[in-house]
Amino acid sequence: MEAGTQVWCYQDSGDDPWILSKVINRTSDALQLKHDIDGDDAGETFSRPLLASSSSEEGAKYEGVELANAPLSDSDIAEGVDNDMISLQHLHEPAILHAVSDRYFRGEIYTWTGPVLIAVNPFQRLPLYTREILESYRQEGLFRSQNLGDSSAKPLGPHVYSIADRSYRQMMSEERKSQSILISGESGAGKTETTKIVMLYLTTLGSAHTESPSEGAEGGDEKLSV
Repeated sequence: MEAGTQVWCYQDSGDDPWILSKVINRTSDALQLKHDIDGDDAGETFSRPLLASSSSEEGAKYEGVELANAPLSDSDIAEGVDNDMISLQHLHEPAILHAVSDRYFRGEIYTWTGPVLIAVNPFQRLPLYTREILESYRQEGLFRSQNLGDSSAKPLGPHVYSIADRSYRQMMSEERKSQSILISGESGAGKTETTKIVMLYLTTLGSAHTESPSEGAEGGDEKLSV
């Protein structure tokens, strides 16, 4: 960690447990840092000691310090670089919290971590569950299951519809694989609503006599309900 490197520093007080900071100097047994708020060094210099468990093979580790990922550009965000946190250079607690928080304030409440979908309760109604959106995930899942479509096309973003669709396609494949969808979280996280959304998607796809969401009643953007 050289001077100027951005890192996350843990603090046991305040609303934010991890504060973005900048390395000012490094000695043989400690880091000298300052909080980096909106690109400006703020406050007094503080230090974090080198952990005794650090090894030269793994690199130096300092108490309550984790390397920060480079900020995303507007083009990175438009391309969905942070759709899956596995693509981040550093994946640890502050990196996850920062990525999920940034996406939340952009109105993107879903984030992939490999095959796992992280959802943040927005505590407001968002236009994420319209008939048009359901149909777009249904079509993408159908094309993917039949190896059709443009492989170079940008995939749809993270969504609970994608989880439901993958389970449905596996269940209806030639192997007829049994599926389980685990929905977990703290009280108030939105588990019940997410379960309703998953069930709605599965019943929409599974009913042979249900008209396509893009057909039938007028108003393709009409919100679906359970």
